[in-house]
Amino acid sequence: MAATNNPLEGTSADHPTISTQTHTIAGILTHVHGLTELPPSTSTVTCLWLMHPRLQTAQKMTPIAASIISTWNARIASNRAGLIAVSFDQRNHGSRLVDALHNEAWNKGNPRHAQDMFGCIHGTAQDTSQIMDHLESYILSSKDSPSITRHFVLGISLGGHAAWHCVLAEPRITAAVVGIGCPDYARLMADRARLSKLPSYTESTPPGAGFLGSRDFPPKLVEAVAKYDPAGLLLPGQFNPAGPDAEVGKAAMDRMKVLIRERLQGKHILNLSGKIDKLVPYSAGEAFLKVFKRALEEESGLDVEFEDVLFDGVGHTFPQAMVEKSADWICGLLSVEDGRVTSKI
Repeated sequence: MAATNNPLEGTSADHPTISTQTHTIAGILTHVHGLTELPPSTSTVTCLWLMHPRLQTAQKMTPIAASIISTWNARIASNRAGLIAVSFDQRNHGSRLVDALHNEAWNKGNPRHAQDMFGCIHGTAQDTSQIMDHLESYILSSKDSPSITRHFVLGISLGGHAAWHCVLAEPRITAAVVGIGCPDYARLMADRARLSKLPSYTESTPPGAGFLGSRDFPPKLVEAVAKYDPAGLLLPGQFNPAGPDAEVGKAAMDRMKVLIRERLQGKHILNLSGKIDKLVPYSAGEAFLKVFKRALEEESGLDVEFEDVLFDGVGHTFPQAMVEKSADWICGLLSVEDGRVTSKI
């Protein structure tokens, strides 16, 4: 999604080797990494779901799977807690490609960029839950096999947007690494419309006032964002592309806290961003993140751990420093034996 269309170019090529098995699950080619490396004494398994950037494929996530699994296997103490990773091509990518134009942005000639990308993000979250339902019957099918007891997710760029959706929508996912993703889709797309000089943005007064609900961001897309996007769901009506955001009053904050408790209680989120990212700027999600952090600080009963890290000098890329931060953070969670989660959905 950067100039090279590959945010993973900054990831080290000197990664350990890792076993990969491919299964067709629910009609989707599903790649399972690290299964062979599970120690014989493994009694429980955590599955890390890996989500690739736009214009890339599941294969690009193999080095990250290898780095994180190898880091954990080198630290493991009891040899009872195992880690595997799963990747698959997101909709209209790789083995599932239907129309290449629909993966492109407005400035690359795709008039339905906003609808296409949001549909892919939402679809990825749905696909993850679908494959999760059936994964163990393919890879841990004997009565003596260990069980998958926890699910984590790590997504980059397009996959980072999807990681937010997964941790909000899927109760079995208890931790998420959001890599150069955004929790506020409407603001992100409005900023991109501004940069692309779309008439739906530039020809309204003030600029941007007519973007939401226009042909570039249709009313039904606005409705979908309000149902599934973090900012749209938790803070409806907060976004204003033409001026200052609405003040978050007590009723809106109370509603947000209820939804956080229902969907994120007991979960962990690591948000990794580049300070000079121009494609998915931190500023696009900053207003939402400020209120989100405020909710967590105000309500002591909200058992949600959120870490927000900005990397100096990093643009729209997922460099080795982010890989290492992710590995250390995930291994820290794996070291905690109690993986229960109390979200209600």
